[in-house]
Amino acid sequence: MKNIIYLILTLLLLSPMVGLAQNDRETIKKSFTVKDFSEEMWFCVCNIEGDVEVEAWDGKTIEVEVQKRIRAKRADDIAEGMEDVQVDFTEGDGFVRARLSTPQNIYREKDDSLACGWNWDRNSDRVYYRYRLDFKVKVPRGISVKISTVNNSDLYINGVKGQIYANNVNGDVELENIANDTKAHTVNGRIKVTYTSMPKEFADFETVNGDIEVYTANDGAGIYSFETQYGEVYSDLDFTKKLAPKMVTNKGKRGGSMYKISNSNSYQVGSGTAEIDFKTLNGSVRIKKGK
Repeated sequence: MKNIIYLILTLLLLSPMVGLAQNDRETIKKSFTVKDFSEEMWFCVCNIEGDVEVEAWDGKTIEVEVQKRIRAKRADDIAEGMEDVQVDFTEGDGFVRARLSTPQNIYREKDDSLACGWNWDRNSDRVYYRYRLDFKVKVPRGISVKISTVNNSDLYINGVKGQIYANNVNGDVELENIANDTKAHTVNGRIKVTYTSMPKEFADFETVNGDIEVYTANDGAGIYSFETQYGEVYSDLDFTKKLAPKMVTNKGKRGGSMYKISNSNSYQVGSGTAEIDFKTLNGSVRIKKGK
């Protein structure tokens, strides 16, 4: 009798969990032929929930595979989510873009057609499903990429030789075997970068709650600037000298001039001229010579 009662109680406790576990999946695939294999060609992803993984290869196409998952308590809500949540692909002069499209997430257009932005102050009907889009992408090795996601997601980019812009909010950013100008930003996450060649002009790394770890190419030549409030900076680079602060002049709103001190914590390594900037709040910076 006790065993029967225990079994009934167990089933009652598990029944809500079974309802929450309902989901549906779809695999979305798309291929684009590329004619320009230089860094002037861009591939862009605008996502909100889901990982984005980009691998460079020697092929002549951009191959995109998206795993779409919808989760809800009721079958009707899952069906609604499967219809609502789509990937909008756009091909233009010098770019290919893939971005999340739903009736609830209104895309905010910007002057830069590759800049990701959402209207968070939307006035829309409530939905009763959760979605996730996980991207796996192959791009020709020499092109540039601009990748953005927001929640419960990580960004991973490997082998891209063009420029890289990687933007996250709640998750990590990892860039491996890269060789060009770089922007890597997140808020709650870690940034890890490995270079095979140093940036030509700039690298910009920023996180609020997380560490930044960079492995340089060769001697890591460049101009390094650091800003961290509650973290530390560790490095085995050969910093040759501390640079004098720069005075930057900007025009004020009323026509006057505004002056700002920049580059106040900058150091030279070798003869490099690329400006490599690090900024954290609750995190440390570690820079190591590459092997």
